[in-house]
Amino acid sequence: MLRLLLLALVVVGLAPGTFLRSVTGLRSDSAVVTVTPLAEAVDAPGPLQLTGIWELESAHGWFGGFSALVTTGPDSLLAGSDRGFLVDLDLSGDRPAAVPGSFRYVGRRAGVRKEVIDLEALARDPATGTVWMAFENFNLIERLAPDGTRTGRMPPEMAEWSDNSGPETMERLADGRFLVLAEGPERRGRADRPALLFAGDPVQPSVPLAFRFAAAPGYDPVDAAQLPDGRVLILLRRVEYAIPARFDTAIAIADPRAIQEGEAWRARIVQRLDGPVLGENFEGIALVPSPGDAARGDLWLIADDNFSVFQRSLLVRFAWDG
Repeated sequence: MLRLLLLALVVVGLAPGTFLRSVTGLRSDSAVVTVTPLAEAVDAPGPLQLTGIWELESAHGWFGGFSALVTTGPDSLLAGSDRGFLVDLDLSGDRPAAVPGSFRYVGRRAGVRKEVIDLEALARDPATGTVWMAFENFNLIERLAPDGTRTGRMPPEMAEWSDNSGPETMERLADGRFLVLAEGPERRGRADRPALLFAGDPVQPSVPLAFRFAAAPGYDPVDAAQLPDGRVLILLRRVEYAIPARFDTAIAIADPRAIQEGEAWRARIVQRLDGPVLGENFEGIALVPSPGDAARGDLWLIADDNFSVFQRSLLVRFAWDG
């Protein structure tokens, strides 16, 4: 009862005009995005070295809610939001920058009263530039070709996943397989999460291998990034329901070679993020390998501000030393 009461208070507090920023303007409005380094001292104890932290801001009424991140080149990222927007990030300078004019709407209507906008995960084929988008509110995966052609499918194996805790994590592995993890459990009280491993493009009809992801207690999987050695980093998030809500994040590592049908796939936590600055709602993770040493690189995380006056859209960089 206490949890339900706190949840109700959080919902009331998230009403526009109280703790949430009211959405204003049109989706088609142009956006000027600033990326500002944080001046606050940040403590991130653990084996990963924190090498940068920036805040993304824009006066655009629909800017924020970043829930997905994927590498698009040796010096670029693509971020997606749960309001159905994409933005390109340029990493070639001394600080990240949003590519001018790249903040664009990719949501669409699905009938008279529904919209496909809750974009929660991104994957990309580096050879073709094709991007896959996972939409949680429909348990839908769409393929976006470089020419803009879109093809979608709702895999029947995901039909019973919650429309609010569905395909939050999706990663295209180097061998062409696709890893998809549900954010929430199949039923209340379970610690594991339903998970699927597709042999190829999940938009093409196929029967994936079904298994379970054994999340750390209290944590939900929210994104993943494959390392050059084949292992996968899984971004985990834990929420404490309060006003305002409080978050802590963990980065875990697991080997996809250990995935077996019907069995639990376990990950080991390698880094935690919490505290007054890093206690944000991080939902996206991507690795940009170093040009001189593929085993090393920069590990990027992006935070979802939930359109809350208490939260920020942060972009964080760690050094990955292999």
